[in-house]
Amino acid sequence: MIETLVKEILLRAKKEVFTGNLGNNLTAFKGDGIDFAEIKEYDYGDDVRKINWKATARTGDVKVNIFNEERELNIIVAFMVSGSINFGTVRLKQEVMAELLALLSYSALKNSDRLATLFFSDRQEYFIRPTKNMGVVEESLREALTIDPIGKKGDFDAFCSYLNATTRQKSMVLLIGDFYGEVDLSTIAHRHQIYALIVRDRFEEMPLLEGEFTLVDPVTGKGEEMVLDGTVAKRYADMLKAHDDAMFEHFLEHKITYGKIYTDEDLYVRASQILKG
Repeated sequence: MIETLVKEILLRAKKEVFTGNLGNNLTAFKGDGIDFAEIKEYDYGDDVRKINWKATARTGDVKVNIFNEERELNIIVAFMVSGSINFGTVRLKQEVMAELLALLSYSALKNSDRLATLFFSDRQEYFIRPTKNMGVVEESLREALTIDPIGKKGDFDAFCSYLNATTRQKSMVLLIGDFYGEVDLSTIAHRHQIYALIVRDRFEEMPLLEGEFTLVDPVTGKGEEMVLDGTVAKRYADMLKAHDDAMFEHFLEHKITYGKIYTDEDLYVRASQILKG
């Protein structure tokens, strides 16, 4: 079953990327570069973050550093593992995230960029070192489909600490998850270019259920008897919307590109829209 699904997803992802539908999206991304070239006088429109303050103080004229363009990007595709991704009314969120991982990976490798793949919960679950080898996509896809998320919790603070400790070079981080809980990426946003791809199921944002149910927490495994009606569902939906609105404000403040992908949507169309910013 898994092997059949792996083959199906690989074929779909390859078709979309290598026929040009999505394969060129990553080529539009530009890094700031790390290869210093020269110092020049500031012109209107130059990036103020590149002002060389020592040279400016010494000469009295505003000077900026110029870098050779870094053509080759360092790309990290990060798959956030948590119990809540084991849910979906159309497709499991985990399966959608796995297919998205394959799509992004092929896109990066087609552009001859260095690709690293990270599976993370509150710790490193699995890591594939930077490579340009196309064969790595099948390995990462199989891991994404078979990893057991039950009992795991995505911890974004731990993720940021891990990235800061292990990644010195400026990178493009493509972060895939359902983004529940506390989400603060400020400690990595100043150094890296972050894209947050939020995979959700429409039902979990508005659970239209009425009656008595046993709800099980996918992280702790604990169940609780609850009576649900329209009022409870509306209150839950309002709380989730408040969570998401605050998260989106955080993303905008730190210049993080983001977008939602629902399990019933055309994955490739939505991914394309998000990556284009």
